[in-house]
Amino acid sequence: MIPYKLHEEKETILKYAKLLNDETTESIIRRDEILNKEEAIHLAEFYWKMVDASNEEDKKTGYNSEYILEKIIITFMAYFRSSGYEDEWEEVSDKY
Repeated sequence: MIPYKLHEEKETILKYAKLLNDETTESIIRRDEILNKEEAIHLAEFYWKMVDASNEEDKKTGYNSEYILEKIIITFMAYFRSSGYEDEWEEVSDKY
């Protein structure tokens, strides 16, 4: 299970999965686990797409997503490490 500290983390991820039309991420988050390397890479890439999208949304709404995005990255890093996908997280993160 993905170890969310705040309920808003999951809500935010699902919001951006819908906004970005990302059914794969929505499925991973609703299932609450990564099943393989491809999903790990997909979810890591999604995180950075979500950051970009939130920057655009924040400009429109005046909201500041920095706090929740920081919580999500901490959660994801812990989950990727504990589930054996730390290399995939690092590989994708190094590109961004």
